[in-house]
Amino acid sequence: MSKKEEDLGEELYMLLAELLNRRVNRSVQDSVRGEYGTLHYLTYIRDGESAGELSRYLHIVPGRMTDILSSLEYKGYIERRRAEEDKRRVLVYITKAGLTEEKKRRSAIRKEYQGLLRKLGREDTLELIRLLKILLSYEGEES
Repeated sequence: MSKKEEDLGEELYMLLAELLNRRVNRSVQDSVRGEYGTLHYLTYIRDGESAGELSRYLHIVPGRMTDILSSLEYKGYIERRRAEEDKRRVLVYITKAGLTEEKKRRSAIRKEYQGLLRKLGREDTLELIRLLKILLSYEGEES
């Protein structure tokens, strides 16, 4: 690898690190892996899911998932029920209040990113989406 390629790789790394550490992006990460991510999963992927499966899907430790579910349950956004086929299993269901909250948060996220869409324009936004999909498909090189 040439010096220019090494420099380019380092610049890419630093820009990605800066992007991920920006306040707005930390709030997105928190929401995707926190309460909003849980509500979103229950709304669009599968309602009536186990806490373990939610933890796996959202990539969070079970203890954190327990805290998230307790908070959502306290707010009335979810309810936990024993599975009919196996009373030892507890499944999580979104409530009407939870659906309302998910839609409210989703709307806020859309508004927040409309500014970025205006700044980039349609063509650059589509290009960014294309490049991000490539980036997400990259799993790194084996050492």
